[in-house]
Amino acid sequence: MKYSYEFKKNCIELYKQGKWADTPRGINKYYFRNYIRRWNNLVETHGIEVLKHKSHNNSFSVEDKYNSVLEVVKGKSTYQVSIELGISEGNIQNWVNNYKIYGYNGLVNKKVVNLRIQP
Repeated sequence: MKYSYEFKKNCIELYKQGKWADTPRGINKYYFRNYIRRWNNLVETHGIEVLKHKSHNNSFSVEDKYNSVLEVVKGKSTYQVSIELGISEGNIQNWVNNYKIYGYNGLVNKKVVNLRIQP
């Protein structure tokens, strides 16, 4: 479910007051409150604009991915790294898993690798 910028902003304002926004119907309260905590951490790290929906996907270089994986290998949590980069924790976990299986080459964007020039 995508939440609007205003909705997220209101949830964070309530959170900072020590209150919780009403959990939307059909959403687990525990998960929803974790969303709010994450939104708050993102805002504290990157500013309120981070809550706006992006019109494009971020593209990370292989070197950026590698440096992020190294942070995790050194002991930083995937959650901390994801907050610093402003992306989902699942992306970081995928990078780490790909690195463990395939090494540095596992971080190469497969879409770029699979591009072929048609004759």
